[in-house]
Amino acid sequence: MSYNIKYLIRPIDSEIEGEINRMNMLEFTAVLFSGLIAAYVIILILYHVQRQQDIHRCQEIIKKNSLTFYQAFSRINNKKKREAVYAVYAFCRYADNLADEDHNRDALEELEEELTLYKEGVNIHHFRWRALRTTTKPFYQASYDYKPFYDMIEGQKRDLNHQGFETLDELLTYCYLVAGTVGLMLIPILANEHIEELEKFAIELGYAMQITNILRDIGEDYQNHRIYIPREMMKNANYSFDDLAHGRINYEFRALFEELATLAEGYFSTSLDSIYLFPEDSRTPLALSIILYKEILNSCRENGYDVFSKKHTVSEEKKNLLIQDYLDSI
Repeated sequence: MSYNIKYLIRPIDSEIEGEINRMNMLEFTAVLFSGLIAAYVIILILYHVQRQQDIHRCQEIIKKNSLTFYQAFSRINNKKKREAVYAVYAFCRYADNLADEDHNRDALEELEEELTLYKEGVNIHHFRWRALRTTTKPFYQASYDYKPFYDMIEGQKRDLNHQGFETLDELLTYCYLVAGTVGLMLIPILANEHIEELEKFAIELGYAMQITNILRDIGEDYQNHRIYIPREMMKNANYSFDDLAHGRINYEFRALFEELATLAEGYFSTSLDSIYLFPEDSRTPLALSIILYKEILNSCRENGYDVFSKKHTVSEEKKNLLIQDYLDSI
């Protein structure tokens, strides 16, 4: 019997070729899988780098614009909470600058539109929005309505068309819009219990801090054609607009200053009394922010109530003393 050798070899060649193809496919799959893993790792690294850069920019904003707040909130041990506070502050500072420095209503309208898109889950490619999304996600529930953010923007819009206030109630409404809202933004970050009581805390602390700002900045605000002291209170104190225009620091002015300062200090005190409602890791930073901010009023007093020619701050030496006194007391 004779065999044609080419017919014997062909099946063997086909089997080898199939095996080679299978090996090539496995190698290709392995290389592809490795490539996908490498790409994923690169994306994670880039995401982490950008996230840290965004948070760092927010941190620099609070450090530059409010060293008092930074010195207080940088003491939060929980890194996630600390970073979320920085991101919220950066948003608020931007909104405030659009009103106070840029006087830009269109930009505030745009910010409000961006907030609505952000609330609906749209990713906005700007460091403020990215930082806000990544840092507050663990604290803001999916149902969070962002009302304090909208109210903050509304307060800044009103500031662009400021006509002064007739009554104390009108002033307090303004204080809620531009300052109490900030506290409400921070409550979900800093606490997860006693929310109703802490919302009252946030609003009243906002009253205290904004009244303090108003008293400290009376002269600067007047130069910018803004008067925040209620007309009713000025009339009752017998302090005229002419007195204000000439920066007169008389008995009537000191009485008017003290009436508002005493109101602010009352809100500061009740806020400090409510610190126990917060988790332990949030108490010290919040207490320090209250103590340090309240001291601005004393700085104004110590400088003869002259809030017309300079802007008073608390010295670093005094801050360090107050911080140490508080830490020693707990």
